[in-house]
Amino acid sequence: MKSKNIINFCSVLVFLSLIISLIYANYNIKNFDKNVKNDNDQSIHLMIKNDTFRYFSHGYVIKEQLKQKKDYFQTGGNNFTKYLYPRIIALYYLIFNYDLYENSEKNIIKTGIHKNFLFIQVLFYYLSVFFLYLQLRKTIEYKFLFFSLLFLCIEPTILQYHGSFWSESIFFSFQILIMSLIINNNFSNYRLLILGIILSLLALQRTNGFYYLIPVILYFYFSKDFSFIKKIFFLLIGFSLLITTVSYHNYKISGKFFIVPLETKSVLHAYVVPNILSKKDLDLEKKNFFKMIEREQVFVNYNELESSHYARYSFIFCENFDEGNRNLEYLKICKYFHERSKEIILSNPIKFIKFVAKKSLSFVLLNPFHIYSDHKFLSSESYYNSDLHQKLIPYRIIYSLLIYLICFIGLIELYKKKENKLILYILISSIYFFCILSWHGNNRYFTPILIYISILFGYGINGFLDFFMKKNINFK
Repeated sequence: MKSKNIINFCSVLVFLSLIISLIYANYNIKNFDKNVKNDNDQSIHLMIKNDTFRYFSHGYVIKEQLKQKKDYFQTGGNNFTKYLYPRIIALYYLIFNYDLYENSEKNIIKTGIHKNFLFIQVLFYYLSVFFLYLQLRKTIEYKFLFFSLLFLCIEPTILQYHGSFWSESIFFSFQILIMSLIINNNFSNYRLLILGIILSLLALQRTNGFYYLIPVILYFYFSKDFSFIKKIFFLLIGFSLLITTVSYHNYKISGKFFIVPLETKSVLHAYVVPNILSKKDLDLEKKNFFKMIEREQVFVNYNELESSHYARYSFIFCENFDEGNRNLEYLKICKYFHERSKEIILSNPIKFIKFVAKKSLSFVLLNPFHIYSDHKFLSSESYYNSDLHQKLIPYRIIYSLLIYLICFIGLIELYKKKENKLILYILISSIYFFCILSWHGNNRYFTPILIYISILFGYGINGFLDFFMKKNINFK
């Protein structure tokens, strides 16, 4: 098949996948854009809940501040959580003149106002996929590139996030843009600046992308390119443009320079500590915490804290991010949680290792294919305790192993073709996300790796067909 026909074929593939995602997003809006009551008689929106509610409520506050003519970077209080996503939401509210709440006192969310947001999210993702094709069509053979695009377009784990109000879809888009520029291997000064800026957007969209700058630098170093210093210089210039602006904003509010969102310092406390300490030890930690906040004269809502599990304390403080001097108080809380978590882990190394090993196994075998906390469930916990979740586990394992087999074949194909730089990039990127996320064990944290293994999948499918069907699929 000629190149022109391939361009048309890939364009049709991306366009049809875009339509499928839009239909899926519209289905979710039609069926789950509603408020219901939970067991505590509280209003819960089926699509905007848990972390999503934090993003959208934060975005609403930022929108109100923008209407008051505040500078874009001076909105939202401390950089306590994901910086970029709430601000994207805020701009959406501002442009379309939307309010989040039907009744803010009862957290009743307006319905029918977020459909366009999902559509924009879907469009941005598939534009990034098409950009990948445009960048790699002269770098990777069409027959391999087609199956990689197919994976990115219709892989069900990725697909489901386009119709959900999570930060993943836009994060995937930034990942694909970065991968496009790197694999293209055309590093002019201008493109390096652009690459640095997109890397900073990745970092500001989700915290786990902040240190992705390191594997990119390592890739440049190990690729044996003599222009390494020049590349790093322009890359860091681009990266620092937004990052320094955000850190300076944090300094003006809190008196301290910091870049990584404050909630990151509480992650170990929220997810690891409860799993390596007994209930007795957690009760003791709770008492010590109360002594600390009294000693430091930190204002807290004791009733709210007393009714919550100790591990949730950090999130309680997160949710009250914009209350005057509480910015400074939250800094104290974050520092305490961070330091105390390290002490607990170092005091319980065996329990910590067992916990990480268990979560990593789940990360690899269960997470590649999952039903994201289904909208019909009031919480992720209710989904994971459901019969549906249990029934799907064997199928998820089979699916995961099949994908890994295809990717292993793809790795062999790349090795045969001596695509060492491409292998290096895929492995170093995948290892990065595995190392910083696997211990958490959360389903959706695996998904960034899928972007990189899409390339392995493309080569693997072709190798699979060559081996079992004894013929090449040749698009030329």
